[in-house]
Amino acid sequence: MQAVENNEVRKIQYTGRSTYVLSLPKKWVNELKLKAGDPVTIMREANNSLSIVPNVVRGPSIFEATSFVTSDKSGPTLKRTVVSMYLRGFNIMHLRSKTGTIHPSQRDAIREVVRRNLIGTEIIADSSDTVTIQVLLSLPELSINTAVRRMFLIGSSMHRDAISTLSGDSQELYKTVIKSDDEVDRFSLYVLRNLVIASQNESTLKAIGLKSPADCLSYSAAVRSLERIADHASEIALKSSQIGSIPEDLRKRIIKMSELSLQLLNDAIEAFLRKDYYLADSIVDKSENIREIEDEIIAQIDKEKNPKNYNNIYVKLILEHIRRTAEYSFDIAEAAMNQIVGEVIEVR
Repeated sequence: MQAVENNEVRKIQYTGRSTYVLSLPKKWVNELKLKAGDPVTIMREANNSLSIVPNVVRGPSIFEATSFVTSDKSGPTLKRTVVSMYLRGFNIMHLRSKTGTIHPSQRDAIREVVRRNLIGTEIIADSSDTVTIQVLLSLPELSINTAVRRMFLIGSSMHRDAISTLSGDSQELYKTVIKSDDEVDRFSLYVLRNLVIASQNESTLKAIGLKSPADCLSYSAAVRSLERIADHASEIALKSSQIGSIPEDLRKRIIKMSELSLQLLNDAIEAFLRKDYYLADSIVDKSENIREIEDEIIAQIDKEKNPKNYNNIYVKLILEHIRRTAEYSFDIAEAAMNQIVGEVIEVR
């Protein structure tokens, strides 16, 4: 047997009159706790390679990591460390002090990121020198498409609520919008984690409903765009709450621009999830209209030399956030086209 990095080259054996035999690596069999007589499924892939998937599962495989905590590590740094380990696909994450004690502020930061940002995780051990986090959610508890659609629904609802604060009688609503951003972030990290795992494992890829590792790139782009759209909704809500009373005509024009932006987002998500190349392609031209509307509204604002009762700088920033939402919708549509372009072209 010849070892090639993480792969093993084995020779096909011929036994009896018509049977070809290939032995399985002992390490692989032991890691999956398989034994003689256990069934496995052999799947032929599109590239003519074969995948061997065990039908018997005797408990999840453990993918474990430890990060050492020093006294100079800030709360934000620890949060980023935990998120990075989560995205990398680790099932068990230890944060261990090098000095013997994890400072209470560091411990609070770890607890906060687990509670606010990481779906399916719990702190299973919490001592003076170690905090252990375990991912309890197994694949595929929540399908990738379901999570993406959930992100879209939350993000678009955030945007609508943010715009509604322009009426001046829903000032407390912006706080709800900003809190909803945490939920979008949670789904984003969950999907990105699963995409990382799926890109390295053919059976996981199939389990979450994707066809090839290239699909992971498209989904990653779409998820990151949805995350940014939620961020822009939060900014719209915050600025709307501080803007003051704006003229009714101006408010209606902003709402019209917002509705067009949300329609583009809706079409982009439908094109992406339904894999509709032509719907995705149609979004490109429509997204150009957003900038024209923005320019027209800004021109109207600039004609008012001394606007009363409202901050025109905040209005312009809100318009920018609405436009950016439309541009991220275009990015999602582009990800859809990249994913399915092979189905609409003729390759010679």
